[in-house]
Amino acid sequence: MKVLIVKPTALGDVAQALKVVPWLKRSGKASRVDWVVDSDYLPVLEICPDLDRLIGFPRRQWRRSFSPAGMLAWAKELRRESYDVVLDLQGLARSGLMTRVARATHRVGLDSAREGASLAYSRRVKDHQQHAVDRYAAAVAQVLGEKTPRAPLTFPGPAVPLPEGLQPGRYTVFHPYSLWPTKLWPWQRFQSLGQSLGGETIVWVGSGTYFPTGAGPSVDLRGRTPLPLLLSLLAQARAVVSTDSGPAHLAALFDVPLITLFGATDPALTSPQSPRGEFLAASGPSCRPCLQRRCHWKDPLDCLAQISVDQVTAAWKRQTLAA
Repeated sequence: MKVLIVKPTALGDVAQALKVVPWLKRSGKASRVDWVVDSDYLPVLEICPDLDRLIGFPRRQWRRSFSPAGMLAWAKELRRESYDVVLDLQGLARSGLMTRVARATHRVGLDSAREGASLAYSRRVKDHQQHAVDRYAAAVAQVLGEKTPRAPLTFPGPAVPLPEGLQPGRYTVFHPYSLWPTKLWPWQRFQSLGQSLGGETIVWVGSGTYFPTGAGPSVDLRGRTPLPLLLSLLAQARAVVSTDSGPAHLAALFDVPLITLFGATDPALTSPQSPRGEFLAASGPSCRPCLQRRCHWKDPLDCLAQISVDQVTAAWKRQTLAA
């Protein structure tokens, strides 16, 4: 069986969906597995040895200068292979169109698809499971006609050298940023956390509002981590501490201790599926999880403020001592 997965975005979603590829390929039923992904995210898929062909979707390039001729050339590349199954794990109008354009005997999508994407499908699969990884796994299981295993999987890190002075397993990565303000743990607590880890070298990554890293040994790479380098930093870290964001899901691809901090979002839906990870989330206030980008609680972002530095320090010690 030749299978094409359509899952172009977003970074964390692509990382979560990647976990189903080894199950699909190693079932013995899929002789070939290809994937359509945003060209910016190709380095993520390149770490998976079970993928045969990657088809980059030039979203950024087309935003700058869209070309009908370029679109037709890309569609021709998409149709180069004839597939038994095209599996749309995105479920939006754009991915539905890609699914329809690809040459396939069966075009399979999720029950939860929106924006008319389901019009492109010849078959819809039920995906009412809570967690995203479970939904993707259920879709693969229905395509294969068998139960898909849910054992934690890890991937090899990319062959990208660490910055000078960093040694594998001798630093902790902090990712304090998110596009959602309701996911941001107070930056002063990240400062305090770094100081509480007993001289551990902290590598700061991500992009957002600048703040000082505080005292203690640190390497500030914020705004200067192309995706291949970020993957290498995460894969070789002693541990990773992150907001609920794309880099947390990337870290979950590797065999590395991971602590994820949750505010407005729900760990039952989006917690990184890591064999050596844990998440921290406050029990209150009553509005949590609100799943909103903006906080409307009387004490703004109280859910994140309830996660203390001591709690995160204790989680870091549990994970690193168990490693």
